[in-house]
Amino acid sequence: MWQHTRSLRTTGLTTHSGGILAAVEHEQTIAAASRSIQSLAPAVGGLADLSAERIACERAVSRGYFTPDEDEFVRHRFAQYLGARAALLQTINELEPIANPHDGSIIDEHTQLRAFVIGYTAVCLLVRAAHTLVAELANHKLIQRKLNEAEPTFGIPRKQYTTIYRALTSPRNALRIRRVRHLAEQRRAEIDALADDPLLEPVLEYLRDAEPFVYRRFRDYARARLSYRWHSWRRRRASAMQQSLFAIMELGGRVVADIHSPIAPHRLNDSIRAEIESILEPGDVLLSRHDTAFSNLFLPGFWPHSSLHIGPEAQRELLCIEVDALRAARWVDPIRVLEARKDGVLFRPLIDTLAVDALLVLRPTVDTPTIAKAISRAVQHEGKLYDFEFDFFRSDRLVCTEVVYRAYHGLAGIEFALSERAGKTVLTAEDIVTLGIEKRGFDPVLLFGVEWGDETIYTGADVTPKLTELRNRQASS
Repeated sequence: MWQHTRSLRTTGLTTHSGGILAAVEHEQTIAAASRSIQSLAPAVGGLADLSAERIACERAVSRGYFTPDEDEFVRHRFAQYLGARAALLQTINELEPIANPHDGSIIDEHTQLRAFVIGYTAVCLLVRAAHTLVAELANHKLIQRKLNEAEPTFGIPRKQYTTIYRALTSPRNALRIRRVRHLAEQRRAEIDALADDPLLEPVLEYLRDAEPFVYRRFRDYARARLSYRWHSWRRRRASAMQQSLFAIMELGGRVVADIHSPIAPHRLNDSIRAEIESILEPGDVLLSRHDTAFSNLFLPGFWPHSSLHIGPEAQRELLCIEVDALRAARWVDPIRVLEARKDGVLFRPLIDTLAVDALLVLRPTVDTPTIAKAISRAVQHEGKLYDFEFDFFRSDRLVCTEVVYRAYHGLAGIEFALSERAGKTVLTAEDIVTLGIEKRGFDPVLLFGVEWGDETIYTGADVTPKLTELRNRQASS
């Protein structure tokens, strides 16, 4: 993952004026990456248990085609894997400047090593998941063809299976992974000593499980590469190299997660954010969309993400919201949102949550004591990991919509109807939007960014017609 061991041997603390701030930011990045690994590892590791998916694929192969329900089930699981894979790549990219700085920064050796270990663990998890997908699940051309199909519902481009297969068998990737593995072997004693670090201890457990998959002999790579060449020739899809959504693990001097999407400022800018902030109240549900973000990939509908506006510290005290002392110490300005992302269910600044391109605000049509109770219920889940397996029947890990679900469900007549989607009982952000459109416990009070070039902030009675128009436009597309 990083080309030279000398970058890990750099000593001394950052001495420029921003050194202390940079050190704090590095620690925050490492902590977030550790939590992301703990959230993501079960999702990609879950490929080892694909009994239901295998049964669906075997049935399809035996009859020669996928039925609609089998198609939805397998593609939904593949979309989950692609989402977790993209998040792992993002985690590697976030860590790479710390483990191997290229801007002249001097970062202490221990910090670099910790970043390296988490990034290396992410690489091992990616390799293990790709190997399981290629070698065990997609072992028939019918399945491979199905996984190579585009699926607009989940934002999946064509030829994603071929992209993964190619990356897994790439000789260049094999050499780069070998260099990273060699570096890990050189620092094995120091890496093992990190078991005493609370942030690294759970990561090392995942590393021990996944690392054997990067120990492959050259002839195994050669055999796999020949198999890929046969697949590529048979499918006649050489253009996948140019059309892939991202290239996996460019390991050497840098790690590159090359997401093919434009890098541009978010359409919700500072002036718009200030106006929105003046309208928000505690208990508001925020539905958001990033035009190009990882969190937007492989999720159905226009609104893929939700969060809960809990308000500033002063409003917490005014509403008499019940919160324990430790969480109260973390819920201080500028914290105003409880939001579940890949690094877990955490308190976040509003400016962070509103770094988006489109936003919908739903306000619960309940009294103030009920809102206080809902927020009190929700914040009890702060600090939990994100659930990339989307299991609504477990409460130790939550997805973004589950924060809203566990806050309001059953209060003042508010009911969320969970639905069966591809074998999972879930609540999507679009399901929450439906409650707003139908005025069932929530009222749409603000809308921004659903059309390019339109910087109007719609409020009040103007919101629902625009939402309905968007819903109808999507249904007909």
